[in-house]
Amino acid sequence: MPEHASHLPGTGRSAGEEPPKGFSIAGECTVAKLLEKVGAKTDEDLNDRFGISYNTWRKLIAGKPVRLALLSRLERRLGLDEA
Repeated sequence: MPEHASHLPGTGRSAGEEPPKGFSIAGECTVAKLLEKVGAKTDEDLNDRFGISYNTWRKLIAGKPVRLALLSRLERRLGLDEA
């Protein structure tokens, strides 16, 4: 599984502060792939393409923590789990 970023600039988290247990922040590669493949940024389109809601989309793009299970599933869908 790809390595997750421990923090990203602009997240509002201080350097070295870890996300809550069971959560992680999407790495730059994951975010770049999402931005590359996104169509309409509606709940319906995001759910159809990636299996995520608009609120989850906003968290991922903003560098905020999301559940590890969600991030793992998303990376599989994006083909990033083989890296």
